[in-house]
Amino acid sequence: MGRKRRNDDGSEQGSGSGGEDGYSSSASSGGSGSGSDADSTSSGASEDIVNIDFEYFSPAEIDFHAMKRMLVGSFGDDAEEFDLGELVDLVLAQSAIGSTVKMEDDADPYAFMTAVGLRAHASKKVVQQITGYLRRKDKGGRLGAVLDGHSALLLNERVVNMPPQIVPPMLRMLGAELQQAAAAGEPFDFEHLVLVCPMFREVPQAESDSDSDSAQRRRPQRPAQPPIDAYAHPEDEIIEEFAQLKFDFGLSRSSRVPAARNAFADAGLAPSRRCLVLRRADIPALAARLEEALAP
Repeated sequence: MGRKRRNDDGSEQGSGSGGEDGYSSSASSGGSGSGSDADSTSSGASEDIVNIDFEYFSPAEIDFHAMKRMLVGSFGDDAEEFDLGELVDLVLAQSAIGSTVKMEDDADPYAFMTAVGLRAHASKKVVQQITGYLRRKDKGGRLGAVLDGHSALLLNERVVNMPPQIVPPMLRMLGAELQQAAAAGEPFDFEHLVLVCPMFREVPQAESDSDSDSAQRRRPQRPAQPPIDAYAHPEDEIIEEFAQLKFDFGLSRSSRVPAARNAFADAGLAPSRRCLVLRRADIPALAARLEEALAP
């Protein structure tokens, strides 16, 4: 289709028919082990190990709808506040920046990563919506200087159950592409990258919940513990190590009852978000750290 398949070092080659002409990753599913111990404990039925090869491609028009669906993950129930179609258009207009992950060139992507410049697209409605939203959520007022500078929105989205091991190659390629574009005089010499991370936060049971007083009395009392925060994407915990600035915020439009709250639980998990600000110069070190941490 004329698009290029990405190499591990950020360079590109023309698409071919096999995985060796471009960068690819593989993931395994199924299987219960091998060897005499596994054979002796099996009941006769064996599970096959399936190796799946993923390849990296430039964003293309065919990816529009899949990318728009995945972008909902960045802002959850608040996604309706943004013109996500316009955001995808900005991503596709800079197809030399960023990567998608697919099994075939003309298939829907399972993941993508890119960076959208906030200064270059300051007149776009969706950029104004996103920056205004983040300014309102930043109660400490520390993000304003970053948004007013030469920064970009880092987008790292994928479908459920995609392995996080696909992230380091995408990040490494993105860093190389940004560096090459900046050296060519294009407006991609960002100082900072802004990443919005999906999270789940433990929410204590409120007094207004429907549990009866007798049920609350029957529940064993435990010492108060600090609330638990959990990233939806496990790699974000590593990325946070490189954050120059971070703050948490709740969703404005979420009215869902926190998951797992019932008569036997003292708390549930509610969706929230954490904003991380990274230095573009730290991308190589961050990619290396992610590879080390996510190695199988």
